[in-house]
Amino acid sequence: MLANAGIENPALDVRILLEKASHKAAAELIVCDNDIVPETIQTEFHELLGFRLAYEPVAYILGEKAFWTLDFKVDGNVLIPRPETEGLVEHALTLMRDMTAPHILDVGIGSGAILISLLHEHKQATGVGVDISYAALNIAQTNADQHSVSERSTFIHSDYLEGVSGKFDVVVSNPPYIDDRAMTKLPPDVDLYEPELALHGGSDGLVAYRTIIAGLRDVLHPGGHVVFEIGHDQKRKVFDLLKQAGATNIDCQQDLAGHDRIISATF
Repeated sequence: MLANAGIENPALDVRILLEKASHKAAAELIVCDNDIVPETIQTEFHELLGFRLAYEPVAYILGEKAFWTLDFKVDGNVLIPRPETEGLVEHALTLMRDMTAPHILDVGIGSGAILISLLHEHKQATGVGVDISYAALNIAQTNADQHSVSERSTFIHSDYLEGVSGKFDVVVSNPPYIDDRAMTKLPPDVDLYEPELALHGGSDGLVAYRTIIAGLRDVLHPGGHVVFEIGHDQKRKVFDLLKQAGATNIDCQQDLAGHDRIISATF
């Protein structure tokens, strides 16, 4: 049914949904492969399957998504964390390696996956997450509580840097970067369910980068770093914006698929 609906990885999705319905891990399902499925589990499984056939993302159906080394609560108010964004966390940790107690700003916190992962890895780090969505801030706070970093994190309602005060050692952001044309070609599970606010970056996809970069000197300590996730075809344009703002050490890392994905710079 899922394959006929054009859903990618249908076998994987079915296994995950059956794990959810049966409350069994993958290994347990293999062990009881020949067992008759109880009617209550059948009912729940087919309900979950119906959600997926309507293209609802598996992460929203489950209410959580694994990212880096942690599980994060997610719903339709926040972008689902992607594997390629783990490269942002990895690169930020490299930049923070020799910092004793780095202060981090996450612009567009969403579920909190980036900031919370960094705080979980660097036990002396502190952080501030900002978002224009109150619902996203509530989810980020829930995830910070779940992963025991709430005492080292603060969440602020802000349109990018407008409500931010103080100075930071590292600014991280996975901002909305999809342009008008690409927004019309999104797959249905993204188009129908994920928040447009976290996806649409304006006509050319660069509105968020322009806005954030313009204010970086006000929020970064001298010698501080910014780390962005970008669209696969945006390297040159974001490089140019950073150069025009006076940034140095501008660098780009590729994701596992070989696409330009993570840009960092120093101010």
